[in-house]
Amino acid sequence: MGAYNQIFKAGGVNFDKHAPFYAVPQFKDAYFPIASTKTALARKSMHSPPFSKEAVRRSEHLITDMLAKFLDLLSGYVPGARPVDLTMGLRCLTADISMNYAFQRPFNALDEDGFQSQVIMGTDASSRLFQWLAYFPRFFGGVFRVAENLPQWLIRRYMRPFALVNWCLEACRDQIAYLQNRSPSEKKIRTVFDINLNPNREKGQFTPTTSEMGADAFALLVAGTDTVAITTVMITWALLNNPQMMQRLKAELREVMPGREDTVDWAGLEKLPYLRAVIREGLRLGYGAPGRLPRVVPSSGAVLCGQKIPAGTVVSSSTYVYHQDPHIFTDPQTFRPERWLAPPTGGSSEMDAKFVPFSKGSRSCIGINLAYAELDLIVAHLYRRFDVSNAGTTDADMQWKDCLVPVTKGHLKVTVKESVD
Repeated sequence: MGAYNQIFKAGGVNFDKHAPFYAVPQFKDAYFPIASTKTALARKSMHSPPFSKEAVRRSEHLITDMLAKFLDLLSGYVPGARPVDLTMGLRCLTADISMNYAFQRPFNALDEDGFQSQVIMGTDASSRLFQWLAYFPRFFGGVFRVAENLPQWLIRRYMRPFALVNWCLEACRDQIAYLQNRSPSEKKIRTVFDINLNPNREKGQFTPTTSEMGADAFALLVAGTDTVAITTVMITWALLNNPQMMQRLKAELREVMPGREDTVDWAGLEKLPYLRAVIREGLRLGYGAPGRLPRVVPSSGAVLCGQKIPAGTVVSSSTYVYHQDPHIFTDPQTFRPERWLAPPTGGSSEMDAKFVPFSKGSRSCIGINLAYAELDLIVAHLYRRFDVSNAGTTDADMQWKDCLVPVTKGHLKVTVKESVD
């Protein structure tokens, strides 16, 4: 873990990102793929205030409004026990939360019949393109750059993944244009992009270009959609296969929500130990970005794991490796929330140290507080309101591959019925 902390730590000598790995044209103007840590932090500092824990609490209704809509839509599947594609439903929910939080204007992905949203198809395409770049960065980086300059009609006809990604990027740019033209009476909360459009010059802030803000919005959409959704899917699959865990969680939720349609705010949910343990275990096995995220050894060189590493060497580490360490997480492939509870049942400083679903340091995930709020609110209210059953999903469906974020081979199909009060 010492090498990980050295590479990703905040402060000290920076290990910049390896530029070819992040060379997806649609993200080229976003701040997260910027190789230079110093340059990236200038942009990140402008994005950070709306993602503080206090800011998320103030804007909690932007999450719960979308969640209430999603739960009402699920209730429509109760009659006749109609199967619902929960994977797509959760992704539509988190996409709408991400855009509602960023713009106070969701994409309305939840409105699409059966949750088959083009927004989600676009984020899917982006993730699947990224997997090729991860293994063959220079070759596919070149392919992407060529595709970027082809006529749009050609891309739409023969290169559907690129067309879907471009559609999403344009939709994000439209969101920026909406903010630019919005009347003062519509500005209820100052969003991350309001800060971009109205920077504090005295603090050294500046206005990014429309292209940069559009790319940042697309990055927020992709990152904010699949990480939370896939974690919730993993939690659901584990609970469906462990009824005793499901019942323990439901019993805890009934203590704070006696009625199935009662609600509790995020602050109240943070006090529930078993819910928090379930969320942490879901994040451990959801991995965030499971693959290796390459960094470049600085000009001074480095000593990692006792070995001298010359300047310019590309090094990397993986969330998956740390979360599957059997010396820290006993029986690491097993979903066991109890490991996170207070001793003697579970919990340890070593587990906390190797728990890195949002990475660490100055380039860590900016949306960690928003993600925790979403996970707590979604899992708690979904399982208090509904009893969820498997509708033919198999272990093979839930196997995943690394596409920057985990992408499962199939989708989680379930039936729902209203919980008994």
